[in-house]
Amino acid sequence: MAQPARQRHYRHHRPAAAPRRGGNNPEHPSQPPPTPTHSQTPRASPYATDTLSPADRDQLRDQLNALLERAKAAGNQDMSRRTAEESEEALEFSKTALEKVTLACKSMSATVIHDVELLSTVVYTLFNQELIKVQGLVPPQRESIDALCAFFLAAFKGCHPQKDLGSESAQSSAIDAVERRQVDILRALGTILFENGSYVKETLSELCGVITTVGEVPVRNEKSELRRMALNCLANLVHKTGSLLSPFHEHMYRVILSNLTATSYYESGSTTVVHGSARRKERAAERKLISSALRALHFLIQEDKHISTRSIPPLMDVISRFMFFTSESGTHQPVIAPSSSAFNVGIINRATYPTQTSIIPSTKSAGSAALDAHAEPSLAHHWNLQSSDSEYSDSESGAHLAQRRQHDGKVRLNALLCLQTLARGAPKQLQPHWPKFLTSSTSAPMLAGSYKTPSLLVLIGSDPISTVRSAACVVLGYILENSKQYLAMAEEKAAPPLTKSHTGILALSERVGLMTRELHAGLASAMEAADNSVDQNVVIQMIKCCSSVVANCSYERMRSGLPLLLFNAVKRFMDSAEPALQASALMFLTTTLSNASARTEVQETILVCTEPSESRPPDVLIRLLSLVENHQVAAIIRVEAWNALRAIAGNHFTMIRTSWPRLDAAMMMNQTSEDHRISSAGLVFLEEYAKSGVSAMDPLASEWWNDVLERHVLKAFAEDNPAIKALGCDCLSVLTSDTFDALPNRLGMLILSLVLGTALDDNTVVRAAACRAIGVFMLFPALREDSTHAVDMASTVLDLCRDPNLAVRVRASWAVGNFCDAMVLLKTSGHDMVLQEILTLPLWTKIVRTALMICQDHEKLKSNGIRAIGGLLRVTYEGILERERHSLVKEAVYALIKHMEHGSLKGRWNACYAMQNVLLNADFPIGSTYGTSYAMDSDSVSWTHDVYEALLQAIQQSKNFKVRINACAALTVPKTRAKYGDPAMLRKIMQVLMSAVKNLDEEQGEHEFGEFQYRGQLETKLLRCLDHLLQLSGGAAKLDLDLDPALRQRILASRPIAASEQDPGSRN
Repeated sequence: MAQPARQRHYRHHRPAAAPRRGGNNPEHPSQPPPTPTHSQTPRASPYATDTLSPADRDQLRDQLNALLERAKAAGNQDMSRRTAEESEEALEFSKTALEKVTLACKSMSATVIHDVELLSTVVYTLFNQELIKVQGLVPPQRESIDALCAFFLAAFKGCHPQKDLGSESAQSSAIDAVERRQVDILRALGTILFENGSYVKETLSELCGVITTVGEVPVRNEKSELRRMALNCLANLVHKTGSLLSPFHEHMYRVILSNLTATSYYESGSTTVVHGSARRKERAAERKLISSALRALHFLIQEDKHISTRSIPPLMDVISRFMFFTSESGTHQPVIAPSSSAFNVGIINRATYPTQTSIIPSTKSAGSAALDAHAEPSLAHHWNLQSSDSEYSDSESGAHLAQRRQHDGKVRLNALLCLQTLARGAPKQLQPHWPKFLTSSTSAPMLAGSYKTPSLLVLIGSDPISTVRSAACVVLGYILENSKQYLAMAEEKAAPPLTKSHTGILALSERVGLMTRELHAGLASAMEAADNSVDQNVVIQMIKCCSSVVANCSYERMRSGLPLLLFNAVKRFMDSAEPALQASALMFLTTTLSNASARTEVQETILVCTEPSESRPPDVLIRLLSLVENHQVAAIIRVEAWNALRAIAGNHFTMIRTSWPRLDAAMMMNQTSEDHRISSAGLVFLEEYAKSGVSAMDPLASEWWNDVLERHVLKAFAEDNPAIKALGCDCLSVLTSDTFDALPNRLGMLILSLVLGTALDDNTVVRAAACRAIGVFMLFPALREDSTHAVDMASTVLDLCRDPNLAVRVRASWAVGNFCDAMVLLKTSGHDMVLQEILTLPLWTKIVRTALMICQDHEKLKSNGIRAIGGLLRVTYEGILERERHSLVKEAVYALIKHMEHGSLKGRWNACYAMQNVLLNADFPIGSTYGTSYAMDSDSVSWTHDVYEALLQAIQQSKNFKVRINACAALTVPKTRAKYGDPAMLRKIMQVLMSAVKNLDEEQGEHEFGEFQYRGQLETKLLRCLDHLLQLSGGAAKLDLDLDPALRQRILASRPIAASEQDPGSRN
């Protein structure tokens, strides 16, 4: 998610940027953290040196003061706008400043108060303003971090109040002074550690021990500022260290959690009556402590996913408490107005629900008068507080109130960042806790979007801090993005329960259905309430959040009206004068039009015409056409309008078909645009339009394609922009074989030449797109039956399988697999002469070697190489098989065996299917060699045993039913007894198949639910394979096997209706 802006003067307390995962570092200690106390006698820093004379130390102090003055002067400069020369100068200053600071830490005493205070100020200022950036320095300079940490640790431990000062007040002042110094030391230490934790080595164990000890909650729950600084150090130390600090993570987690649960704000339902400025300061400090602890928690669970997955319940308790945090008194006002569009559009009948006006009192409390000046709705979490609990009087200044709201907002923001991390790292574990931040009530005001209970929708719709509202939108987007399957179970009955008490007996699908409806109603209400006073970036995030809801929700079992609810709330922004707002609204429209589960409802409610006419297109379509036709409209708007039109073409083709002349003219206008994004968007639309409409335009398909190719697609190949060239290839990939055959011969050959030439383009995206088009063309009968064209296409993609770019190799290997499939089609259709012309020994050899190379490449390519081997060996003639049986054929067979036994699920499935293809070649050598040219080598082909063992292993061990089905299909292919090898192998095959049938009935709870849709198919395959083998072997008795009578009956029942009634177990 987009992180808040950097707070330069409080770097130890700034919100997080997305951390990078670190790797393990063997130099870091693995022992658990020690537990020293900060009152111990300080030891000398291991980096300390006494080589400087007093005069040199004075000079060094002067240099430090000069650095401080320069830092103050640079405080108002914008570091992001440095020129290259200024950046080089800044790096040089960073090196010099770090050297001087490191020298000072090594030479100055950690017990001299003046030196410690000076260094604390200098270090904090330099690191906080990023005048020292360790990441840009060489490793030896980064080692200075340990020296700095050692000095400040020694200084921290050396802070002791002077004893025997006489009066109690003097002693108390001395203690306060020591605590202030400790706070300054930890503040400086925190800025050093930010993003530099991986450079701490020698002092790591001691450092972790000190900051966790200081951060622990004391019995009297005092020294909150000191604990806050310790928590900031902890957060900055953990940030971007990955698993380097894993031995310390558990202890750190306990310290953070104890600070959050020990605050007086943690208890919901009450706040303490506050009187006096001292108590107000105490409460303000407590809010800062909460914010720092949440920030530390965010960094920690970001680096250690095991903590989040192991401790979801306590984490969610803390996060949900502070996600809706506010220290203000209650106003008893609804966060969102009761008039929801859920009622306005007639989706929810008010008469269906009981009136609950008593939930939302209309009177204001006296303590809320100060809030009225800001005209901002308060959060729902404080509605149960009484007005007498207010921390501030009615006469409190607006500045103090605004500052307190900012602190409250920071707490909520850090809690949301924690929730975001959980949503990204443990989405499934988070799903049972959705009710803690998404309401699922069934009462009328809840469905109308007027929430009394805390909810993310409350933050989105009414939080007074813009960054919190934006963050809530982004967090909700992440939650929905990773939970599409969970939301797919959403279901609504014809009529919802009348009272909230019925929710206790609702099924999970109904609860998800209620949350789905609440998401729509709440966001719709928030969108309707968004006016000019709301920050534009917040509105954009809200619209994006609406898009996430529609993209991830399923409407098949929901009552109608939900997509329309959000559409009505967002559509006014489609005509906004702000391009960013208008583009976001069009993106939402695209998402809504693309949702397949809402296709019928969209056609009936959104794609409608206000003036019914057979010739007039829907209003939305008219608006989109006017946008793409207007060259004065901003480019981003035209691009998003094309995307929306693409969604209509892909999902509602009949609604857009009559508008083709206007679309054609708009695409012609795109060709003159200087912005390539517009041309690209038009071609993407054209690809989708052609894909959806090619079958619907049968009488005009040839004429339409002739025109489109000449006017749009072929011109794309003349463009210099790689994206447009690639899209030209993508448009050609939509062509069907019938359409290609109907094209003029000149045009067909031109297309093929352009694609083959484009495959050699310098741009990787263009080469990949060309490989895809070639892979499609290879299956066209007109091209595969022409030996010249087939060889040209094969040679091109075979060479590209060695391309350095992975995307190109993936597409090229896919095309090679398609070429081998095309050869199988030639064989099965009786074009043996063409096949012999194409499949010469040099080309055969090149294909096999390339396929073997693909099988050893990236996981994304392996299945294509396996498929190519299977198809090629199926059509290989006996002469080549005999010639290469000890080399390439053997390598190819064992490549298939390897992938049947190991690898990904997709690879094993393809390997079993490929072996079935191989065995379909009647000339392929396997089993007994008696009476063949292979008899001189041995009695059995060498790979016979390994092939059948691999297939049997797939049947016995694979948990995927589709892999087992393919393995059974391969075992059923050989048509002679000799192909199965010796009797022992055939007997073993029979025994494995019998056991598989028996075990299938006992595996009910051992497989995923999705597998059981293939159970019947697998059982039939096993039984028919047994039947086939029994008939070839002459019956079970010939193999010394006992065939269970029940199994015999099941085998007979599995036969096709036209099959013989011969008893499989009694054939002689």
